Amino acid sequence: MANKQSKPEERQLTRKEHARRRKNEASNRKVVLFLAGVGVVLLALLVAGILQALVITPRQPVATVNGANIALADYQKAVKFDWAQNQQDAADPSGSSVTVLDTLVDNQLLREQARQKGITVSQQELNDAVEHDFGYYRVPPTATPTATATPTNTPGPTPTNTPGPSPTPTSAGTATASPTPAPTATPVTQQAYQDAYKQFLTRLTQQTGMSEADFRQVVETDLLKQKLYDQVTTSVPKTAEEIRVRHILVAIRTPEPTAQPTPTAAPTATGQPSQPISPTVTLAAGQPTPAPTPTLAPTPTPLPPRDDAQALARIIEAQQKLGAGGDFAALAKEYSDDPGSAQQGGELGWLGKGQGLDPVFETAAFALKVGDISQPVKSSFGYHIIQVEEKDPNHPLDTYTYQQKQYEAWTKWLDTLRQAAKITRNWSADKVPATPVPVGG
Repeated sequence: MANKQSKPEERQLTRKEHARRRKNEASNRKVVLFLAGVGVVLLALLVAGILQALVITPRQPVATVNGANIALADYQKAVKFDWAQNQQDAADPSGSSVTVLDTLVDNQLLREQARQKGITVSQQELNDAVEHDFGYYRVPPTATPTATATPTNTPGPTPTNTPGPSPTPTSAGTATASPTPAPTATPVTQQAYQDAYKQFLTRLTQQTGMSEADFRQVVETDLLKQKLYDQVTTSVPKTAEEIRVRHILVAIRTPEPTAQPTPTAAPTATGQPSQPISPTVTLAAGQPTPAPTPTLAPTPTPLPPRDDAQALARIIEAQQKLGAGGDFAALAKEYSDDPGSAQQGGELGWLGKGQGLDPVFETAAFALKVGDISQPVKSSFGYHIIQVEEKDPNHPLDTYTYQQKQYEAWTKWLDTLRQAAKITRNWSADKVPATPVPVGG
C-alpha cells in the first residue's frame, strides 16, 4: 500500500508579518475608496453638465408673463421657425429675434385671455386647420362671392393697410353690387396631403428642432387669436356718420431743386472719354460683345412752382366762377390739382371722420350743410373749395374701413393687456441661435 503524500505544513506568520499584511490591506482600501470617490465626482460633474445643457439651460426663462415662463428652448425654436419662413428675417437675426420674443409674449397673454374667457379649440378644429394649410379639405370648399371695392380718392394720406389677425383689407373704397367669386386653392388628395405633411415635419425638425406637437401648438394659438379677435371686435359699429363730398384743390408747389451738372468723364490718351470696365461675354468666334449702353428714361417736365399767394389767387378765381353760376364738375377738371378726383368732377365719394383726412379739411367738410360750398380752406395740400352733396348719420362702412376699425379696436385692447401685465424680459444676444437656418421651402 503506497504511502500517502503528506501536505507541507503552512508556516505560521509571525506577528510582524500579520501587522504588515493588515497595513497593506488598509492602504489598498484607501486607494480603492479614493478612486471610487474620484469616479463619483467625475460622474456627478458629467451628469451636472448634461443636466445643465439639456434640462436646466433650455428651461431658463427668456421672458416671464404674469408668472408664466417662456423657456429658452421654445424661444430658440420660434426664432428658427421664423427664419425658415422669412428669408428677410434670417438676414437680420438680431432684429427679428427681438420681434419673435415680442410675439411670444403677446401669444402668452392671448392664451391666458382665452382660458379666462372660456375660449377653446377642439381637436377637430385643429385637425381641419392643419389640413387646410396644406390644401386638403375633407369637404371641398365652395367659392364665396366677395364684393368688388370701388376705390375712392381722399384729400389726404391713404390709411395704412395694417395686417391683423383677421383677413387683411386689400383696397379702400365703397363696395358695389357686382360680386365676383373668391379664388380657391385646388384641393389635394388625402394621400398627397399626408406625404406633404410628413415631408414638412421632417424639414421642420431638421431646421428648427420643432416637433409635430410644437407645430400644432402654433396653429392652435393662431386659432385662439382669431376667436379672440372676433369676440373683441364684434362690437365695432358697421355704420358711421359720413358725407359725400367733392372738392377743387389748388396746390402750393415749391420750386424744384436746381439740377447739378453731370460730371464729364476725364479724357484718355486717345481723346475719348474713359468708360467703366464692364464684364463682356465671349462669342464662339472669340470676339467680345461690348456691354450695352443703358438708355435713360425721359425726365418728366416739372410743374411750375406756385407760392401761397398765387395758389390763393387761383382758388379765388375758381370760387368767383362758381358764384357766377359755373359748373362745379367742369371747374374741378379745369382748376383742381388733385389727379385722383379732378377728372371725376372733384368727386371724393363717401368719407367719414378719422379715415385719414387732413384734419382741417375734415373739420371744414363736416361743418357744411348739404349743398353748401365752402370758402377757400387751406390744408397741408393747398387751398380747397369743398361741397357736401349728401349726409348720412348711419352710412354703411365699406369693407376696408370696417376692417381698419376692427383692427384699431383689437390693437387698443391688446395694448391694454400689455400695460396691465407683469412682463419681465431676460433677453440677451447670446440667447439667439448662432446662425440662421437656411430657408428650406
